[in-house]
Amino acid sequence: MSRTITSLVIMVVALCTLSWSGCGPNRPETASVSGKVTYQGKPVTTGRIVFHPDDGRRPAMAAIEPDGSYKLTTFDSEDGAMLGKHRVTIKSTRTVGGPLPDDLKMEGQAAPAELPKLEWLVPEKYSRKETTPLRAEVKEGENTIDFDLPAQ
Repeated sequence: MSRTITSLVIMVVALCTLSWSGCGPNRPETASVSGKVTYQGKPVTTGRIVFHPDDGRRPAMAAIEPDGSYKLTTFDSEDGAMLGKHRVTIKSTRTVGGPLPDDLKMEGQAAPAELPKLEWLVPEKYSRKETTPLRAEVKEGENTIDFDLPAQ
């Protein structure tokens, strides 16, 4: 009986060691992707860019920085996007108008009559997978992919 228990313990230890020492996460290969987003020749200063793989796998995304730059993330911070072809969406908006928050109102000041409105800083068509004309291909290595959106 002692021999059976020893064999069982060795087998359990071996299995645990193999599972803990694996080859890392079982994820598709990604490549670094960065670039700049401009609209009418000027940097887009806020928003989000998303690369949607054509095969439906996990998208890569990034915040657009004040200088228009971005660096994509899929699984880990700034690890890039999966290799292959992608449909690209860019959403950049801001809210304008509407009432001031109570802590910013001056005594006796009336709130504006209009409600806040969403203003598109780039055309709305770029924000939806179904309507964006933007495409990109991610290849092995470093990828610099800039988007200069034309005036509408």
